[in-house]
Amino acid sequence: MESRSTILFLILLLTFLPCSTFSIVPSSFAEDRALEQLLEVFQKKGILSADEVKMIRQTMDQDIEKMTQREKEIEAKERALIQRERALKIKEDGLSETGSTAPSPPADDAVGQAESASDGRESDGSVLTGRYRDGLCWSTQDPDIFSLCIGGLLQTDYRYFRYSGIDPNKDGFDIRRARLLLAGHFLKHFDYKLEYEFQSAESRNLLDAYLDTNFSSYFTVRAGQFKEPFGLEQYTPDKNLFFVNRSMGFYLTPGRDIGLMARTSFFRDAVDFYLGIFNGDGQDSSTGGDEDAPQVTGRLVLSPFKNRGPSSLHDLILGGSFNYGKIDSSNVDIHVKTTGLTPFFDVASNAKFNIIQDADTLMRYGVELGWAFGPLALMSEYVHADYKDVVTSTEQFDIELEDYYVALLWMLTGEKPAFRKGIFQPINPLKSIWSGGWGGLGLAFRYDHWEAGDDVYNTLIQPGISVRKADAYTIALNWWLNSFLRLIADFTRTEFDRPLLIDRDPRTGEAFYSDVEDVFTARLQFAF
Repeated sequence: MESRSTILFLILLLTFLPCSTFSIVPSSFAEDRALEQLLEVFQKKGILSADEVKMIRQTMDQDIEKMTQREKEIEAKERALIQRERALKIKEDGLSETGSTAPSPPADDAVGQAESASDGRESDGSVLTGRYRDGLCWSTQDPDIFSLCIGGLLQTDYRYFRYSGIDPNKDGFDIRRARLLLAGHFLKHFDYKLEYEFQSAESRNLLDAYLDTNFSSYFTVRAGQFKEPFGLEQYTPDKNLFFVNRSMGFYLTPGRDIGLMARTSFFRDAVDFYLGIFNGDGQDSSTGGDEDAPQVTGRLVLSPFKNRGPSSLHDLILGGSFNYGKIDSSNVDIHVKTTGLTPFFDVASNAKFNIIQDADTLMRYGVELGWAFGPLALMSEYVHADYKDVVTSTEQFDIELEDYYVALLWMLTGEKPAFRKGIFQPINPLKSIWSGGWGGLGLAFRYDHWEAGDDVYNTLIQPGISVRKADAYTIALNWWLNSFLRLIADFTRTEFDRPLLIDRDPRTGEAFYSDVEDVFTARLQFAF
């Protein structure tokens, strides 16, 4: 009896001991078979009864089932971790460009991972799990099958104006931008993006609507409506800029249009090249002209020291852009504004008394410089636009316009700005104010010069409505409270080469002119 009790105790001990202690729980077919034979021997010798053998076998089966379930759960968690790392790698490699999918997680305030816990079951691709990465995203178990991300941008401004000797009563609040973004990835090789602007009262509210086909990590083709690849500032998203408005040269760039673009990169992103063909009429709702020849736009960005050379030059980029197309009179439509959104140069087909009857070609070109090292970032560009053979009822001439700027950002709290693939990247504060820190503080300066040729001013422009030259000086303080919320205080002085019509008294018709505009803008930006 004592022998039987001892043997029964040993069997129960072997059965119930966790594998983490002695690794002797049956986990293979051979071990299971050996224990079965041992139980049969004990039952034949009368050491164990049939009920006792049955009970031991049931306990063994339960333990094996638990172990199998646990292994499945571990495997599922490992797969989820691999997919997460893969998505981050895709972001780092730049497979998803501005506004596209696979965004990286914010540097602080790890905002609610909504990823559902694995139950150990294999996904059939029809179940979507949620997570947060610069937008609320859902994806299948394998994110290459399908993903959908929702993002948004809200910019609310208050502007205060000051002119020499007059008060035009222009101060007030304004919603500068209010956008909703849908973007994602599907079937391994495709990315999509839809972005809508709610703020504008015009009909041109669909900003982006395109599909990317990724033939490899180095070659992508984009089709739809999107920004033409021209210039560093123009191609950088609004939410990443460190001034409340772009430079005056932005109004000389081609902007958004409908077309087809190819992008390729070489030498581990040391060389990026964009080339596209477009309608040349602007966004989808724009009125097209009579000219149906495509417009060609290209951009080349070099990072010569990205993978070699001194560390201080790793984030140096040099670039150039060009744009060329046949145009007609409807394409001669130029409206340039100050940081306070005050129009100071207007050319349209029915400007002044001379109506533009025809035009031949439009050629734009630009050069750019970007550099970041430590807490500093430098941006500078030159843009030139030339409208050839503009014809009025009495004359034929060229419209030549140009702009250049130099801008500097200094992160007082130590964050490191960066450029990637010719785009200035978002700033994430080292420690947000809700994590015991002060957020990120950045001080920015910019000088901007704009100029028009004599021919256009003498022929089409009405003095007072437009000026020939403008110089703008800007200082801006940026405060990133966290990765999503930012406050900007921006002061800009714009000096005109001659007085500009600012306001007109509605009762007397008296006109008020000023050769200087001072505008202070306070902005609250929320981007996710």
